[in-house]
Amino acid sequence: MSKSLANYYQHAYACDHKNFNQCFYCGCEATKRDHCPPLHMLQSIVDLGEEADFVSIAACYECHALLHNERLMSIDERFTKLKKKLSSKYAKALRVYSMWEESELSEMSDEFAHSIQAGMKLGKEAAERLAFTGFSYATEEARVTVREKTKEFDVEGMTFTDFKEALNYCINTLKVQKSDFYKILVEDYNGDFNKALSQYHHRHDKVTAAKDGNTLIKDFSKQYKQNSDFVTRTVKHFISKDPSLTTEGALEKLYNNYIKK
Repeated sequence: MSKSLANYYQHAYACDHKNFNQCFYCGCEATKRDHCPPLHMLQSIVDLGEEADFVSIAACYECHALLHNERLMSIDERFTKLKKKLSSKYAKALRVYSMWEESELSEMSDEFAHSIQAGMKLGKEAAERLAFTGFSYATEEARVTVREKTKEFDVEGMTFTDFKEALNYCINTLKVQKSDFYKILVEDYNGDFNKALSQYHHRHDKVTAAKDGNTLIKDFSKQYKQNSDFVTRTVKHFISKDPSLTTEGALEKLYNNYIKK
């Protein structure tokens, strides 16, 4: 080739001095440069004529290592992938940070409090790195790329710029059960609060309906001196035949068909 592989890349530099020597991906101190696409993959990419940003940008040691073998052709793709990798790597610490408050530590044993406090510290650092939105940068060709604004979290019309604040709003104001809701929010809906709330309420309503149905069956069996297993099986049978029936409706049918006579 007419030029060395390294010369394929434009060096990207932060437009604002406050971002000098800062990792583009997470905001930590930069000690490396991440090549997009990875330098050790460049020969095959050039040979195949694939399109790519061909930019190198400041990165910390960890982000550089996490992206080293990712065959991603744009800075934005690498940025998104890095956030997912950080979320996965620090999932336990992020959960501890999100689920506990400093005020709760005094109620724990010293050993447990120390463990939780360490997790909260690591989780907070990870959360700050995940919240970092990168910075506007320019290349040697004077191309300027402007980064997006701070990420926002919509919770039923309320807007938050901090994930934990949004989560606490759901726990304290909307009265969700924090452990169950956090699992749905993070594992099932990747931080989409509105979708997670919808699913949480759907599951909660089903559980509540099941509990209410069991209570109705228990009361019915006692009132009419019927075997509870028989009542339960009959109710399930009626509902399987007619899914529109509620437990109450199935009990009424049972009464009319077998007890009233």
